[in-house]
Amino acid sequence: MQFKHIIGQHEIKQQLIQSVKQGRISHAQLFLGGEGVGALPLAVAYSQYINCANATDDDSCGICSSCVKFEKLIHPDLHFTFPTVAIDKKKLSNDFIQEWRAAFIENPYIGELQWLLKLDEEGKKQGNITADECRDIFKKIGLKAFEAKFKTVIIWLPEYLSQEGNILLKLLEEPPVGTLIILVAQDADKVIATILSRTQLIKIPRLSDDDISKVLVEKYQQPERDAETLARVAEGNMALAISLVNAGRSDYFELFQSWMRLCFNARKDIENLTKWVEDCVKTGREFLKSFMGYCMHMMRASFIHKYGDNKMLRLSNQETDFVTKFSPFIHSNNLPELTKAFNDASFHIERNADLKITFLELSLYIGSQLKKAA
Repeated sequence: MQFKHIIGQHEIKQQLIQSVKQGRISHAQLFLGGEGVGALPLAVAYSQYINCANATDDDSCGICSSCVKFEKLIHPDLHFTFPTVAIDKKKLSNDFIQEWRAAFIENPYIGELQWLLKLDEEGKKQGNITADECRDIFKKIGLKAFEAKFKTVIIWLPEYLSQEGNILLKLLEEPPVGTLIILVAQDADKVIATILSRTQLIKIPRLSDDDISKVLVEKYQQPERDAETLARVAEGNMALAISLVNAGRSDYFELFQSWMRLCFNARKDIENLTKWVEDCVKTGREFLKSFMGYCMHMMRASFIHKYGDNKMLRLSNQETDFVTKFSPFIHSNNLPELTKAFNDASFHIERNADLKITFLELSLYIGSQLKKAA
């Protein structure tokens, strides 16, 4: 993974490169950024740059022996720790390293849930980073480096570490010489304080709509107008943007508009609402998950239109017109409830719940909340 292959984040890239040039490589760092902003690929590119035999002023060479191994994630001095699920008594990252390499190479912006579903398609098992995993990190660090300048351990989603994470405290304070530990987190509040206090924090900002839109046009062959819409919905999350593309449709606004009207008139027109639900669920789970994201985007936009600064909104002209009329039905009392309902529905969709029942129940609930507001 080279810096040039990472979307946006130009300031962070320069910051990391300068730390290497100036010999200020902190042995324990925490890359903190929301899902899909590129914190994980940045961690890999950073460690590749540090260990490159012929690094340039702005990137690793990509062709030396070290870089070739880093590109394939098979360098003997590069180790990963990530959440796993208990399948056939397997608990350690090493037991899933082949799946991990394939998933990362396919999509370096892979999301937390996407990864766990690769391990457990039914989504019934809880992800975890165990105490045994922490002890295994000690073993990896304790080995003599094969060829790298810095033996590197990348811990993805340390939020999954509970008190067993304290096992790592001594290692974070005094690692062996030539060791680099990078934790890649999404939510600092879920990382235990004892770990936070022992790492150098590097905040990774969200991606711009322009950065995401450009990638969707150039790499995923999306029409410019569709790419702009998908980028707005993704809200800086490249993982979500890719999921939206994979869903294969971009008529989110038309679908959302008709759905809200049917929800509002559900008691009078349950037949048409039921037909809408039956047609919608035929689109498949991937599209429905992305559509849920768009719906929450529009709900928040309606709330901001009513109470906040309209300059904060990133909407098309059609969306703006609709939000202007729809916003009176969204307020501080029902937005939290509606958001929870959408999140719950997304959770059930991802875990193979009955789609028709899920959407019909959600539709009736939305209708009741909109009616109360009216």
